[in-house]
Amino acid sequence: MKKAKTKVARIENRYIKDTATMNKTRSRRRIALFRRLAFMAVIFAVVGGLLTITYTQQVLSLKDKKEKQVEVDKKMVATKDEEEALNNQIKKLHDDDYIAKLARSEYYLSKDGEIIFNIPEENSKQKE
Repeated sequence: MKKAKTKVARIENRYIKDTATMNKTRSRRRIALFRRLAFMAVIFAVVGGLLTITYTQQVLSLKDKKEKQVEVDKKMVATKDEEEALNNQIKKLHDDDYIAKLARSEYYLSKDGEIIFNIPEENSKQKE
């Protein structure tokens, strides 16, 4: 069965016109709402991206600073050890016996009546 096309006249009264106007207004509002939501989504995406980039940079910066801090701590420990050794050396240099022993070993000085024999280090290393 085929549907017969029937011609129906459209009624042009105030209600129909108001309904058509209201539908157009709703359609425009939906389009405007969609545009606003799309704009806000783009803004949120940009802000989120910037926050992510900033966070990543700060994390990397913090990691670098922690690595530098570890290096500085190691240097500080080495410097404290060196300082302690130098302080011990200073204390020893106040002792006359240590100074005499140091002068005899480093500068080949001797007491009266002592004879110093110099043994080359190369020969002693070859014998070992």
